[in-house]
Amino acid sequence: MTNNPPSAQIKPGEYGFPLKLKARYDNFIGGEWVAPADGEYYQNLTPVTGQLLCEVASSGKRDIDLALDAAHKVKDKWAHTSVQDRAAILFKIADRMEAEPRTVSDR
Repeated sequence: MTNNPPSAQIKPGEYGFPLKLKARYDNFIGGEWVAPADGEYYQNLTPVTGQLLCEVASSGKRDIDLALDAAHKVKDKWAHTSVQDRAAILFKIADRMEAEPRTVSDR
């Protein structure tokens, strides 16, 4: 008999938690996945073993400027979206994140 709990009881961050990760994650800007402007990535290591889980975009000022430019391009459309429609959109996003917490960043 092992001391490991059944996989259904393993929580994120615990040894044995099943993760489905891509090797590298870029920035999501303007509806597209975009590599960081300076090409730099953080190494995301598991605290359990110290092994590399994936690489994550190390965003800087240029990336922030790109994200702000993209947001400014759609601000008028968003401003003319009804409060009810905005709420529905945000709740739909939250529901998907809660339903698929392990894969939400793959989208």
